[in-house]
Amino acid sequence: MKGFSKAIKRTPHMVTSKAGFSKKSSDPEFDDYNSHFSSLEQATEKLLKDTKAYSDAVTALLTGANGFGNHFSFIYSPLSGELSLANKHPDAAATIANTPAYAQHLDELRSAIAPELELIESRVVGPVKEFQGVLKVIRKTITKRDHKLIDYDRFNNSLTKLRDKKEKSLNDEKNLFKLEQDFEIATNEYDYINNALKQDLPRFMQLATQFIDPLFHSFYYMQLNIYYLFLEKMNSFAEGRYNVTNVPASQIQSDYENKRTDAWSQIEDLGITKRILSTSKLVQSKRAEGGVGTSIGRTPSATTTSSTTSFASRPPLPAYPGGSSFVKKAPPPPPPPPGQPTAPPPPYSASDNGNGAASAAVVTKRPPPPPPLKPKLKPERVVEYVTALYDFDAQADGDLSFKTGDRIEIVKKTESQEDWWTGRLNGAEGVFPGNYVQC
Repeated sequence: MKGFSKAIKRTPHMVTSKAGFSKKSSDPEFDDYNSHFSSLEQATEKLLKDTKAYSDAVTALLTGANGFGNHFSFIYSPLSGELSLANKHPDAAATIANTPAYAQHLDELRSAIAPELELIESRVVGPVKEFQGVLKVIRKTITKRDHKLIDYDRFNNSLTKLRDKKEKSLNDEKNLFKLEQDFEIATNEYDYINNALKQDLPRFMQLATQFIDPLFHSFYYMQLNIYYLFLEKMNSFAEGRYNVTNVPASQIQSDYENKRTDAWSQIEDLGITKRILSTSKLVQSKRAEGGVGTSIGRTPSATTTSSTTSFASRPPLPAYPGGSSFVKKAPPPPPPPPGQPTAPPPPYSASDNGNGAASAAVVTKRPPPPPPLKPKLKPERVVEYVTALYDFDAQADGDLSFKTGDRIEIVKKTESQEDWWTGRLNGAEGVFPGNYVQC
């Protein structure tokens, strides 16, 4: 809280000094030391980042090389059932035989370099982090010196203005006495910390050089050891297998092109390496090349023959119910309307035995029979519509013709879309292929 209150008091002077309304003191000697110290901070930060980047790069190099060897070993052994890949591919026999050994050497190299990377972490990265911590402490002291300089300038400007005032009141005299005391305290604090920094910063710079110089030599020899391990392991793998004499890069590239032959062009000509943009277009082109059959499972009429080009992209028609000898059955008689009995009750007739008067006197009037049960009302059928995906022209009597996009009312359909369904369109009713529409 005390530091916050001081920051509030320093803010007006900082604003006025930046605007040029207040005087600001400077020490050229300290400013030069501060500039060198800032450069040292930046160099230390960069040294730490570069050291970590080197360790990460070596780790990534070993990881990538190890994966390179393992992937090559896997590529040359794709099928476990093959007995001898070298006999099957004699041109690549040397590579097939060397890839397992290459992967093994890289595993050993990774294990050998791991301790060297740990040594860099403990002998270089660790001391640099400690040195960076010391720099942060010194930076806090420099920041405190800057605050004391602001206090010095603030009291100095206030005291100068009050002294230059011609007519002073009693309060001005009291404030003048207080400002003189505050200015004296600020002067002593600023001079103490400023002189201490000017005295210690040059010595620190000299000691920092003696501290960083061994780090550079240690880091250099650690790198050299890593390169030696890498070279030794790769040479041990190349002995008896490859010629590791100095060969220019152009010759390496030409040798590669000669050994590759025309395998890549043959791979590009394979059908499986080409991208299929549309399966339907591919099927359509194959049909156009080989001709399109007109048989759809029944005999079409002569007057309903459609063009093969417009029918080629359509799905095959389902098997017509009953084959080509299909005969539509007559619809059953309509049921009686609801509420009407199925048959009227028989008329009542009196018996002819005896005379009519006697019979009427003896026979009593019978009660009327109970009315028949009313049939249960069937629930109203939900009207279902489908949308035509293709044009379909009637090919026999009883077929329903439609165009793409027509909404067809379903009268009867099966669970499979590969059957013929019954529908109604524009007052006409007929059968049509179920795979020509979308529900």
